[in-house]
Amino acid sequence: MSEILIAPLSHNPLRDWPVLHYKSLIEILLGQLPKEIAITLVGSPNQRLIVDDIVRPFPADRVFNTCGLPWNDVIGRTRGARCVIGNNSGLAHLAGLFGVPTVCIFGGTHQRTEWAPLRPNVVVLSRVIGCSPCQYYRTQDCPYDVACLREIAPKTVAESVFRLLQPAARSAKRQAGEAA
Repeated sequence: MSEILIAPLSHNPLRDWPVLHYKSLIEILLGQLPKEIAITLVGSPNQRLIVDDIVRPFPADRVFNTCGLPWNDVIGRTRGARCVIGNNSGLAHLAGLFGVPTVCIFGGTHQRTEWAPLRPNVVVLSRVIGCSPCQYYRTQDCPYDVACLREIAPKTVAESVFRLLQPAARSAKRQAGEAA
């Protein structure tokens, strides 16, 4: 079974796309992806409870919480993923470096042009607003309720995932045709 890897949490809540958005995204993906593609969420052991909340509504045979995996296992899964979705965090950068199709959801805490993973296989989604890059350290300090992330719609992220998967799907079909 191939997988889409999602790293929903960083170690800074101001970089994290809302949990409800991740739930909506997974719902969209499950509705349109073949059943052979699993959705696996990764994170540190202390992120397990939040990720449990994200995966709870979905079928246990399609959506998995693997928080707490050893780092070498996360690296291996990242290399083998069909696509990686994450915030502005290490895993999105690593996936891009590996050449894995990646969607990076980039908030306003850092300058996108300076810090975003810049690879041809990476789509960076951000909502540029007047206050970015901000100097806040806590979500409750943001006077705009973290609009830079909240206003990136799950549908927009899903569309980026599907666009990134298209070349791989065409390549797989071409290879299947050659094998027949």
